[in-house]
Amino acid sequence: MTLRRAPLVLAAASAAVLSPDAALSFAPASRTTTPAVFRHAAVPGVASSAVRLSAVAGTSAADTVSSAPLTGGEDKWTWRGHEIYSEVTLPVGASASSSNPLASFFGSFGAPASKKKPIALLLHGFGASTTYWRATVSALSENGYEVHAIDLLGQGRSAKPGDVYYSTKLWAALVDDYAREVIGDRDVVLMGNSLGSVVALAATVGETDGSDADAEGHLSSGGRVKGVCLFNCGIGMNSKNIIDDPRFDSFQRVLLKATFAVFETLLFNRFVLGYALNNVVTPDLLRDALTGLYKSDPSRVDNELVMSFYGPAKDDGAPEALRQIYTNDPGPTPMSLHEKYPSVLGVSTPIHAVWGDDDAVTSLEEVVGKYYGSLAEDPERRVSLDVVSAGHIPFDDNPEDSNGSMLRWLNAL
Repeated sequence: MTLRRAPLVLAAASAAVLSPDAALSFAPASRTTTPAVFRHAAVPGVASSAVRLSAVAGTSAADTVSSAPLTGGEDKWTWRGHEIYSEVTLPVGASASSSNPLASFFGSFGAPASKKKPIALLLHGFGASTTYWRATVSALSENGYEVHAIDLLGQGRSAKPGDVYYSTKLWAALVDDYAREVIGDRDVVLMGNSLGSVVALAATVGETDGSDADAEGHLSSGGRVKGVCLFNCGIGMNSKNIIDDPRFDSFQRVLLKATFAVFETLLFNRFVLGYALNNVVTPDLLRDALTGLYKSDPSRVDNELVMSFYGPAKDDGAPEALRQIYTNDPGPTPMSLHEKYPSVLGVSTPIHAVWGDDDAVTSLEEVVGKYYGSLAEDPERRVSLDVVSAGHIPFDDNPEDSNGSMLRWLNAL
């Protein structure tokens, strides 16, 4: 990203007011068997250990991702007193009658088809939700994987409290606790898009917010993370990490800091964001913003995708959550995490990156893309990179090539 483009990216983000990082519509694949799907919509006051899983089997692909609650399929998971929304999809061929979902909660899921396969845990990007993973969920479940997708705190259908400090490490702690309390001792493969990729890396190495400093990281201990798949990996929680890009000299960094300060003061405050979310953001505006992220097949931006962004934007806590995400400390970069944990990321834990070749948000030609390109060329690293024809959300923009690349890597682990 050049110095000249930095404020343009911020301006575009504020115009969409939701995300530089989004996506999905869905073209259902033909199949004869539909995976059983479980929904978790957390409710305050219900302990995590009291999770109740209700199977919803035999529903259509469209039903499994509907924003409306499925009868008997909603569930509750509470994290630090806040509602967390998640969806669990069983492998095709496994159903509520043929397997016990509670066994997965206690670490010994009973579906024979997936017993030897790791659970896939999907982490969305900035402003997105579980919705845009639909094509990926379908591909994974049809290949025998149990899939968990969660909405990060402050986004999607999860709670949006104003009394927390949003950060990559906060979300990494959420992911680690989810894996500990819901998935148990099963092996896991983390998959993330953009911001979610950075959260996946942080959770893998135990870079959490320190609120539970007395407890050892669940995912970072015992080799539970069998791999990390990054779809167009971001540089941090927001764009402020570009200030440290080595291509900028000291004068350019001063200008960048001043630019960010102006945007934070004039645009990224709760009053302006609140007004924009309530009075400016419309489904048509969101559709235009999302369509700009789809370079391979813009027609996949459908009403369901648009409304999955529009609904959460109207939640009471949305302005403050978005303000913090735009303006808080950007947290670790992928490069800093690799440097801090050189024996883990890309060494003991393999990494596969899938990158859309026409991404204006996290281009392959920018610092993160170039970094993973160089790692993939190093024979001593367990890092691979596939470039596909797509924009910022390759797994939905071009699901056949993107999810095909992911599955080839995953099945070879």
